[in-house]
Amino acid sequence: MENQLPSTQKVRAHVFVSGTVHGVGFRLAAWDKANQWGIAGWVEEIPDGRVEIVFEATKELVEAVVRWCYRGSPEAVVKNVTVEYEKPEGLKEFIIRRSPKVRVSSSVSGQAKTINILIFICGLNRENHPQNESISDDSLWSAVQKYYNLSERIESVIKVNYSGKDGKIYLAQKFVAEQLEPEGLGQNNAENNILLSGKERDRMQPWWRSLVQPLRRLLLQGLGDLVYYAGKEGKIAIQLAVDSQVLESLEKYRPKVEKDLRKEAQTIKVRLHLIGHSLGSGIAYDFLQGLFSKKTSIATDVLPAENQEIVERYQFWRQAAGLGRIELGSIVSMASPLPILMMRSQQVIDTFALGETLLADEIGIAKNAKEIIWKNFYNFDDLQAFPIRPLFGEHPGIQDIEVEGNFWVNEEIHKHVAELLNRRVVS
Repeated sequence: MENQLPSTQKVRAHVFVSGTVHGVGFRLAAWDKANQWGIAGWVEEIPDGRVEIVFEATKELVEAVVRWCYRGSPEAVVKNVTVEYEKPEGLKEFIIRRSPKVRVSSSVSGQAKTINILIFICGLNRENHPQNESISDDSLWSAVQKYYNLSERIESVIKVNYSGKDGKIYLAQKFVAEQLEPEGLGQNNAENNILLSGKERDRMQPWWRSLVQPLRRLLLQGLGDLVYYAGKEGKIAIQLAVDSQVLESLEKYRPKVEKDLRKEAQTIKVRLHLIGHSLGSGIAYDFLQGLFSKKTSIATDVLPAENQEIVERYQFWRQAAGLGRIELGSIVSMASPLPILMMRSQQVIDTFALGETLLADEIGIAKNAKEIIWKNFYNFDDLQAFPIRPLFGEHPGIQDIEVEGNFWVNEEIHKHVAELLNRRVVS
């Protein structure tokens, strides 16, 4: 009993696991188990085919997670586990590491090479002279990429822009708001502008007027992009702008994927990571639904016939998705009005009217997903920022996070996004 460690004293186990442990979700399963139990450390695939792991926690927890290593992830076949106990370093979190020295070809390891692509889709700017949409994207990405060497692990970063359409929407809704401003109309004595008398107007509750008028201004000047996208013409214009840029960026990977589709063994796949803000989250959702849904031929079915090049590219990647050559890596949505946009669909209305929820596999999230794939950040003080998860039946792969302040420069969001990408950006 003299040599027994106190229950709160930390120990460190350095573990090597051999067998079929690459490309079978072993690292993700170890990350998930460690975070469930509050264990710090890291996990990494090494060139000789083994997985190397460090666990730091109490003796009881470390021994329990080492026992778990003999089973590992569901698809793993563990042949041997070796453990060495070392002096703890005081690690604070558990991460998935990727060694720059690992260069195992897919033909040797049996694991398809994964190309990770990050796509930013922000909401439409509301400034008189729209700045480059990437300014907001950069404020988030510059903070997030510092974690876990993400900039080195992501093959391509796409920052969608709207080619000036956002500026016109701003100017249009600003014009409408100015023309319908109550103060200006109240001073207009034109014959066809009939107003209440001063006494009649004074009988209206001032507190109610003070509440309604800001909301009216918000409806006129703050929701123009949402209303525009909900209409057919706006949806066509915005989807053309977004889809053409994303699909054009994917074209450079198409020859490799086409070649791979003719092989018996898969050697390559593309993994998409999307970050959407405001209306951008709804656009991202529509894009993914077009790519992965089996219920609709294409989300961009509103596109006119003259844009067949975009449709053909979309159809190719739909086929690639069905054959496992492109998949969803992760989604981040911030200040999302998606619950409002969903009501455009008769199918969604029918589903909700029956008291049923939506299927996440329609956008590429598997029914049996056991880890977080979609993180949604919302704020109850923002009229356009809604929770998402309840509409998908409390799916375990979707997480709602309530936050305060500016979404782009929020340090809490930066850490959440970095953790998600670190876990889902795999090679």
